[in-house]
Amino acid sequence: MSFKLIEDFLSLAKSKNFSRAAEERNVTQPAFSRRIQQLETWIGVPLVDRSTYPTKLTQAGLMFRDVGEQSLKLIFDTRNELRDMNKLGNNTINFSTPYSLSTYFFPKWMTKLQNELGEISTRLILSFTHNRIETLIDGSCDFLICHYHPDLPLIIDETKYPYKILGTEKLVPVSAPGDNNKPLYTLLKSRAHLIPHLSYSSESYLGKTEVNFLSNLKTKIHLNRIYESPMSDSIKKMAIEGHGLAWLPYSSIKNSLARKTLVRGGDKSWDIHLEVRIYRFLAKPDNSLAKTDNLLEKIWTILPQKNLDPIN
Repeated sequence: MSFKLIEDFLSLAKSKNFSRAAEERNVTQPAFSRRIQQLETWIGVPLVDRSTYPTKLTQAGLMFRDVGEQSLKLIFDTRNELRDMNKLGNNTINFSTPYSLSTYFFPKWMTKLQNELGEISTRLILSFTHNRIETLIDGSCDFLICHYHPDLPLIIDETKYPYKILGTEKLVPVSAPGDNNKPLYTLLKSRAHLIPHLSYSSESYLGKTEVNFLSNLKTKIHLNRIYESPMSDSIKKMAIEGHGLAWLPYSSIKNSLARKTLVRGGDKSWDIHLEVRIYRFLAKPDNSLAKTDNLLEKIWTILPQKNLDPIN
């Protein structure tokens, strides 16, 4: 499948008009319509509700829009990173981190680090649960930054890959506001109402953390999973549009809470608490990282052993 089909679909999702999107993509409207149909055939479900005007996306279309935007951004960012790779010196430090931390935590953390050490040449490797540990073990990264919950320990030898705690994070249940800025969906009514749940993909670490929390609740709540994504940004957009209740990292939603585009769907007893850890790669099968050793040591030395302050 061509990336152009995804770009066609994203253009339609933005304009909500086949003619306007076809003009933007520099094709005729019949040809553009065929390309959207080709994408729907490849996915196997309708993405566009053609019975309404302006054009609306189906539930599947909303999900694919968010994933498509993030995926294309990741692909093109990676392409640019690869093109620029040769421009980076041997003293480049490689960090691996999940998407949510790369967006809301890493830039601010790097600012603090550079205030201590001066300018640092860095490369960021975005990772998902299935390959996050591999990037550390095989030496693809020098440091792994990730979420951690004590009920879901990482399968890793901490004698070879020591860690420090950079701070704490929490997943907060939120919903779009309704009348009087009260949540459209609230856990207080869960015993009597089925709540649409916007969740993380089951293979993601935040997804596993969410499932663990819900399974250990003493009071049963009634959630209907209507949407899932590995990316918190995608879930956040769905929550702001009023599609359901979601547990989102506080660092990613504090501005939305202040602007009242999102409100709490439960009190602090419903928060899921996490650590943000940094693991260090020590085992070196060869001498390829020797030039960065001094800088790695400097970074590791200035980090406190345990910081339990919120990351935001």
